[in-house]
Amino acid sequence: MKLTFLGTGTSHGVPVIGCTCSVCRSDDERDKRYRCSAYLEDGDSAFLIDVGPEFRVQALRAGISKVSAVFVTHSHADHLNGLDDLRVFSHTRAVDPSFPQKNNETHGSGLRIYADSNCIRDTKNRFDYIFTPVKEGGGKPKINLVDVAPYGKDNPIREGQLEIIPVPLMHGSLRVTGYLFIKKISGIKKSIAYLTDCSCIPQSSIDLIKSCCGTPDHLVIDALRREPHSTHFNFEQALGCAQVLNPVHTWFIHMTHNMSHVQVERYVSSRLEDYPVLKERVRTGGSVGPAYDTLFIEC
Repeated sequence: MKLTFLGTGTSHGVPVIGCTCSVCRSDDERDKRYRCSAYLEDGDSAFLIDVGPEFRVQALRAGISKVSAVFVTHSHADHLNGLDDLRVFSHTRAVDPSFPQKNNETHGSGLRIYADSNCIRDTKNRFDYIFTPVKEGGGKPKINLVDVAPYGKDNPIREGQLEIIPVPLMHGSLRVTGYLFIKKISGIKKSIAYLTDCSCIPQSSIDLIKSCCGTPDHLVIDALRREPHSTHFNFEQALGCAQVLNPVHTWFIHMTHNMSHVQVERYVSSRLEDYPVLKERVRTGGSVGPAYDTLFIEC
């Protein structure tokens, strides 16, 4: 599995419109953060995690030419509002062999978009034109919204060679979905846990991750800033969660412009004494720190 970070910034993105702070004016490319999204490749399959308002720009920058399915965490604008740009992947560049081409359009139900019931409801409301019958030539994506509710540890989503398990999270008072991507290689599980936009991870979800993959190879986790926030983990909460899950590598995402990439790295390094599990991970070749746009990780 190869995961590329298409965006690692908060809902404003970095630089923030109209802001002249040192981070927004930084020349370090790692301080330029599009809205959060990721691209996961495995063999002939390729998946999106969230499709925000900058998706077209992100896809062009990353050279994305295929999407097999999409996993949406929740319906906030910074995670969903690029949905219309999936048109090309549900028409001329559809890669699923079950979608034979006819008149430049996929046959069947369309590109699979996995999400929870709240997100599906909001998607139908916000993008109602997609689901309104029109005459040929409407120029809209052909998508198949799939509710993640029936899926879990004993009934994972199966896409290509991967098993994907939805992980319930709380984003303030909103229930959202994280995803655990697992691939078995010669009986050994490789895994990436993607947990964005969360202020609480229920114990049942912690237990779910541990029971499904033991030690994640990579933990991608919401870490907004140093100060507390009502709907997002701050750095300390993200470190605390990583201390419990004990991944080999921990990556912060959804970061504001409050600190530069280098400053976040230094902050995390200064706090590891209070997180002995993570300190040991780093000592033995693991890592804990901020992700950045265009970074890719593998397992």
